[in-house]
Amino acid sequence: MATESILEQYRIHDFVSWNENKELELNPYFQRRSVWDPQARTLLIDSVLRRMPVPKIYMRTKLDTRTRRSVREVVDGQQRLRAILGFANGEYALTRRAQEFAGMRYDDLSEEQQERFLSYPLAVDSLVNASDSDVLEVFARLNSYTVTLVAAEKRHAKFQGDFKWAVHGAASDWKVLWEEYQIVAGRDRLRMGDDSLMAEMYGILLNGVTDGGAPKLAALYESHEDAFPDEKKTRTRLDTRPRPVEWWSFSTPCRSAGLIMPQ
Repeated sequence: MATESILEQYRIHDFVSWNENKELELNPYFQRRSVWDPQARTLLIDSVLRRMPVPKIYMRTKLDTRTRRSVREVVDGQQRLRAILGFANGEYALTRRAQEFAGMRYDDLSEEQQERFLSYPLAVDSLVNASDSDVLEVFARLNSYTVTLVAAEKRHAKFQGDFKWAVHGAASDWKVLWEEYQIVAGRDRLRMGDDSLMAEMYGILLNGVTDGGAPKLAALYESHEDAFPDEKKTRTRLDTRPRPVEWWSFSTPCRSAGLIMPQ
């Protein structure tokens, strides 16, 4: 393999300009087609608007001898760039998962927000002197580093409905359980153990105490994928009676009895 990578940083407005000038190739033959749904796109744009980090992008620069222009070919990250460029072009509005940005398109942002969006820096690994074989090797390696997902991570990736986001939001809001009481350890939180326990709490509120396990939780997510009409009512019950610390006291013997399985 005769190529190397150089870590660079570009702004979103650079990608917008390259795309308008046909100097950006989003879907070379080794890339996957765009499959992101509105929720995934919204989460990415929301992260950009809040200046939160997003994964870096891999590109190869080729010289088009016919047009005498450089063409930047996306090796990994085309779905992220499609979401960013689509929002910049006003192709979709953000869902309510973007909170105060819900329902907004690019043109609805204030001038300051638009500037923050366009100036957001994206980390890029540029492949130098890379042949097709080199690029395929890099792409294959990028897709081989992934750690096998646990059940909670699979649920979070598969489901995008209101129930999934209600559970995730509650787990975030009740961080006192994880940070102060250490009910779920930091390592397990990295694998979404906090979301898993919060999903169990929601399940008890909705269906009572049942036998647990990943299949039961997956079924709970699936049954509310299209709609979660009791979201506000369930969250109110979670927050007011009993408090989540008391929930843990209640769920501990249930776990010991095998009624609730940590996943």
